[in-house]
Amino acid sequence: METKKKISEKMKKCPFCDKRNLKQHPIIYEDKRHLAFFSKQPVTVGHTLVIPKHHVKSLLALADEETDRLFELVKRISRVIHRVLKPDGLDIGTNYGRVAGQSVDHLHIHVIPRYKGDFTFLQIVGKDLSPYANVLRNEETKIADKLRVALL
Repeated sequence: METKKKISEKMKKCPFCDKRNLKQHPIIYEDKRHLAFFSKQPVTVGHTLVIPKHHVKSLLALADEETDRLFELVKRISRVIHRVLKPDGLDIGTNYGRVAGQSVDHLHIHVIPRYKGDFTFLQIVGKDLSPYANVLRNEETKIADKLRVALL
């Protein structure tokens, strides 16, 4: 069992617990338990991360009720992304552990709009290859505004 001190130290290093870091990304949705924001390394335009605000490494550490609430939000965000951005499909998922591709030790669910002819997720993970990174950086405020309005 981790001590409060160890958990606090991990939270200080966690980019998803660092409010200054999160200010670099438009917040698409926020309530007292969750955040949804654009990925720093987007696979496609609209690649969104949905996280619990409290620091937890994986789904395995969540209580059933927390998991239910998180995935209700993931479903809601996914519907809005699908309606507003009109992708050809969606990838929805999470990675647990470095070997599975988890790069941040804070649970995050990826909602990735997929478009015919885009890169596959595995071609991009861990690399700065996303052809959408610059597009999203230039357009993310406009896209985030559209998604926030649609979530009302």
